Amino acid sequence: MNNQILIKGADVFDSANGESKVRDLAVKDGQVVDPSSLVNPQIVDASGLTAMFGLWDCHAHPGGLMYDLSAAGYFEGPAEWAVRAGSNLLEAATYGVTGIRAVADASRVDIAWAKALAEGKYLGPRLLCAGAGIRTTGGHGTAFPRRPTDAVWEIPADGADEMRKVARSLVEQGVDWLKLMITGGLYSEHETVEDSQFTDDELVAVMEVARNRGIPVAAHCGGARIAERFSELGGRSIEHGYALDEKTAATLAKNGTWLVPTISVTHDVEMMENDEWPTHAKEKAVVAAKKHAEGLMACIAAGVKIATGADLNPIGPKTHREITLLESAGMSRLQVLHAATASARELNGLGAQTTPTPGTAADLIFVEGNPMTDMSCIERPKGVMTFGRFVIPIGG
Repeated sequence: MNNQILIKGADVFDSANGESKVRDLAVKDGQVVDPSSLVNPQIVDASGLTAMFGLWDCHAHPGGLMYDLSAAGYFEGPAEWAVRAGSNLLEAATYGVTGIRAVADASRVDIAWAKALAEGKYLGPRLLCAGAGIRTTGGHGTAFPRRPTDAVWEIPADGADEMRKVARSLVEQGVDWLKLMITGGLYSEHETVEDSQFTDDELVAVMEVARNRGIPVAAHCGGARIAERFSELGGRSIEHGYALDEKTAATLAKNGTWLVPTISVTHDVEMMENDEWPTHAKEKAVVAAKKHAEGLMACIAAGVKIATGADLNPIGPKTHREITLLESAGMSRLQVLHAATASARELNGLGAQTTPTPGTAADLIFVEGNPMTDMSCIERPKGVMTFGRFVIPIGG
């Protein structure tokens, strides 16, 4: 396979300003390069198409059952999770989702898929992994008395020493991120979205391990004050942020902590009905929705960086739904497009460039239309590239 590709005549989109300019894109060894560096490349005609960085879902559970009303997942093993994750990941790429951050998946399934995708064994998205999530006993994610019989998607830890050991074991497994469940959430009857579930010494301990090992940390977090503490300790991203305020926003902005708002889980009432959410979860979501959106807008006003994540499966269509709802919640179209592409790439260590330029990872989509005037054009791309390889060839 020719790893040198010259893509000619695309209208290349820049999420810094919403402008597009016609130019050629050269790709070699998984990166965008200067066209003059190519030797006998494959020529691809992209005239009439808009080229842009691909979309990201930064809060995904590829093998998870969203939501598991029958409790079937508690009797499954890693094999079943691996099959479901693979199907979900490969389908997501056809929707233009070229990057995914898995924040709690079972039994190293995400880590295995990330390696296979990076090596080109399967054509699909770039995947960064957190392995199993870390919670306290009785913390967010528990469904007592249900307990998984085989697969492990969350690890309970109590006290500073246990937190250190679990964090170190995940680093040993090869995770890119750590994921902490530091407050309650929507789905449990026995917690609120704001209650803090880590003691300060537990949080300090796990953050110290992450800092020493150079691993970024994402936190399921609804409460404002605990979000500030997590940010002050070096936390990289707040997930959900159901009840953040202006003070929280200022702290996150000061410390460079991202927000991944997952606005769908409080705003998509149709989804809750279709997925048969229990009544208590729907009621909590509806109550939280207004403050959730207000917190998002406070963060934007303070300069907090935003990245997209849906927290729902299947990843492909749910990512597009999240993008639509973020705009409905008050973000501008350009802010949404930036959050879904360049900002998400930056969060995941791919650099802060806002348009494909030499040195950037070649995770690209090619769409028919201009996303600034017609957002729907990104829903079914005419070409998709990850790791510099075409998942959907242009004109193929």
